[in-house]
Amino acid sequence: MIDDRIFGEVPAFRAQYMAGEADLKELRTRLRPFCKRTLREQVVEYIQYTERRPVTCPFRPNDDEQRFYEAISDFLLREDTYSIPSRQRQLTLLVVRKLLASLPNAIAGTLEALRERLVGLGEGREPDEDVAEDIVAEEELETDLLDEGMEEQAEGEDEQPPAPEIDRLKLQAEIAELDRFIAWARSIGTDAKARALIQALSIGFTEMERMGAARKALVFTESRRTQAFLKGFLEASGHAGQVVVFNGTNTGPEARAIHERWAERNAETGRATGLRSVDTRTALLDHFRDEGSIMIATEAGAEGVNLQFCSLVINYDLPWNPQRIEQRIGRCHRYGQKHDVVVVNFLNERNEADRRVLELLEEKFRLFTGLFGASDEVLGTIESGVDFEKRILAIYQECRTPEEIEAAFLALRTELDERISARMRETRQLLLEYFDEDVHARLRL
Repeated sequence: MIDDRIFGEVPAFRAQYMAGEADLKELRTRLRPFCKRTLREQVVEYIQYTERRPVTCPFRPNDDEQRFYEAISDFLLREDTYSIPSRQRQLTLLVVRKLLASLPNAIAGTLEALRERLVGLGEGREPDEDVAEDIVAEEELETDLLDEGMEEQAEGEDEQPPAPEIDRLKLQAEIAELDRFIAWARSIGTDAKARALIQALSIGFTEMERMGAARKALVFTESRRTQAFLKGFLEASGHAGQVVVFNGTNTGPEARAIHERWAERNAETGRATGLRSVDTRTALLDHFRDEGSIMIATEAGAEGVNLQFCSLVINYDLPWNPQRIEQRIGRCHRYGQKHDVVVVNFLNERNEADRRVLELLEEKFRLFTGLFGASDEVLGTIESGVDFEKRILAIYQECRTPEEIEAAFLALRTELDERISARMRETRQLLLEYFDEDVHARLRL
């Protein structure tokens, strides 16, 4: 709790602390006596915490799905396409790669956005250089690369070379190619990964029953299109009336109906804030706790919500940024959780890069196992996560054979080993310098 008079009036606070980085450093110094962050590992002696238990759910795409994946991958490797804007190219490639691994229906919508950009080019309209940013907003994809991409775009606007003359025949051929990809994606329908979700839920619910935990599953996806598809698919597969969707807007007819019923029930409880967006979030969480069994959430569902009544987390789409994964699992694996948390991850058996990403996140960052998950020391080695996402994207883009993929991930693992070891040595040195033997003994215990 902070004394509301310690910093004076708002204008004075802004003038003193909001002008630059140096001011921010001074503010942190002044806040230090007031703000204290206590980590799980610091109170394990006094509070009983639950474990994380990982489950890998393998799936194997059929030949048609695999050919589609390879065709899109080959398309992304070409540097002479009109579809990928020169500005925010890296962000666009990341978006398409992510959605390609999510669901054919999700990538079809993205390809349609790229196609519209080409049609505009053909009609002489100003090309949409922010198409990736638009897709990120529509799908609710979370990536720190977005902010960096916008900064790079702003810095490079004056340096952009004049747009090359458009080859009309080549443009029409590329539009036709995208039309073929879109039709191909739509024709796949329910893919192997979606069918594997049914198996994952069955395994997870069986484990919940064995532990005596509630029959609740939190399913995370990186795409709103995937979210909508999975809701319909699960309801048609024996879970009708049990599926709740949770995203950044929560404006669908079902969400409105749940909010109206909640508002009526809580009219006299004092829980309603009068802010529809806030109350709808609360209503959906209450509905999941009391009536639903499956919540499908975009990354917005990982921010600022407490789902300790749920003990099953399913990463349908796995972020490349370990900090985001830790945030997801932390919605359930937190103080107040009464059961071990089961964390399910999917593994594409026909994709060597996907396999190596999962191994890296699991073995080097310890995200899915143990009492604490990833430690601050380990997560601290990647700073914001932007560079890590870039490194993973580069491997997907540049490495084609299993041998190349293996070598690239081995190099990344070696680098992480060195950085993590250095951080741990630094932490141990600080303990030796600043704490006495009694504290060392307690930490060992």
